[in-house]
Parts: sequence; C-alpha cells; structure tokens
Amino acid sequence: PHERLQNFVIIDYTKQIVLVAIKGDVDNSYISAVGQYGIDDATHTAEVAFAVRDSEQNNGIGFELLKYLTYLAKRQGLLGFTAEVLVENKPMLHVFEKGGFDIKKKIDSGVYELTLKFKL
Repeated sequence: PHERLQNFVIIDYTKQIVLVAIKGDVDNSYISAVGQYGIDDATHTAEVAFAVRDSEQNNGIGFELLKYLTYLAKRQGLLGFTAEVLVENKPMLHVFEKGGFDIKKKIDSGVYELTLKFKL
C-alpha cells in the first residue's frame, strides 16, 4: 500500500541521512554505494550502515561516505555512531578503524557491535 511505501521514499533529514554514490554518465549510470544513518535522540548518536556494490569494494567509496556522514553528524551535534559488522567483513572494519574514532567493540553471535565516538 501507498502508506507503507512512503516509509522507504520519504526521508526526515532531521532524523535520518542517506547518501547515494552514483557512477557512470547520464545514459549509463548505476548506484555504486549507499551510506546512511538514523539518529537515536536518547544517546545523541546515530546507527550508521553501508552497502557497497561488490565491483566497487576496496576503492575507497565506503570511506568517503563515512567521512561525509561523520561531517554531517558532527554538524547535527551528534556524539558518535553505532554499527553492526559481521566478524568476517574485515574491509568494513578497516573503514571504521581508519575513520579516526574512539572505538569499542563487542562480539555477539558473529557480529561486532561497534561504538564509534567522535574525537573532539
């Protein structure tokens, strides 16, 4: 139904940010990556998530999205991010590690639960 679809296409930018990386020209383009965060008002942090097309991985697009999302989150007065990363997803862990955060990791059922505090 129409109401359900609205949840996917209407974004409240005061609570959620979505960035889309598009590659190619006007006639032949595709989405190479998506980065987003949703704000948790109680903690003044946001849960961050990424999806990068397989053919675009290890090219730095995830890191660029993370840098810009971090910039936007800091401008909104957030204190950091949280994220869940599969233990075997070493490239994504590396992206977070080089992001300049104070990181706390907790493992639960093969998933890292990350707390990424912004450095002042």
